[in-house]
Amino acid sequence: MQRLIIASNNTHKTNEMINYLAVLGMEGINYRQVIDQIAFPPETTDDMAQNALVKAQTIHQLLPNEYVLADDSALFIPAIPDHFGVTTMREFKAHQLRGDDEINQYVLQQLPSDASRKAYLLADFVVISPANKVYTSQGKGGVKLVTVPRGNRNGLDELLETENGLTLAEIDMPERVHYAHRGRAAIKMKNQLQQAGELEKESKKED
Repeated sequence: MQRLIIASNNTHKTNEMINYLAVLGMEGINYRQVIDQIAFPPETTDDMAQNALVKAQTIHQLLPNEYVLADDSALFIPAIPDHFGVTTMREFKAHQLRGDDEINQYVLQQLPSDASRKAYLLADFVVISPANKVYTSQGKGGVKLVTVPRGNRNGLDELLETENGLTLAEIDMPERVHYAHRGRAAIKMKNQLQQAGELEKESKKED
């Protein structure tokens, strides 16, 4: 494997994934650098893994000789199950929220002051190989919702405090790869690809 083609029309997400992959010694590029942009099929409202698989399959059909990576990610706050989850981004769009500040304030306003602040970001990764082999991994980042955004970067990362007491946005690279949902999913994916012989085990060190 020489590179991973990322199946996404979201430039911010793509750049984040490219950065995590680079820390792990892997190359990622967006599919739009290889072919023209397409419209992906509609996503489900209850199955992130399926959403990622469909995106990967869509690009794999167009680039069958490449390794294709797709992701679906979402915010989960158990105390308010009617909000966010698999339809996180669709909820933001439905309320016409623009920019990280508006989104973060909206999220904080939904949680009652006396409710549990347990919260996390979840990412499902799917890779399809040129031989049509499907690999899947999942990563979770964050353990609770803060009361005030911290870190001044990366949107929802400002709201999720991790096991080390810092928000995802307060953790610099390359350490962040070990705490972020997409970083953890990428680490698991790399291990799978190595074990399957798709990726050389002597590739660059993670840090």
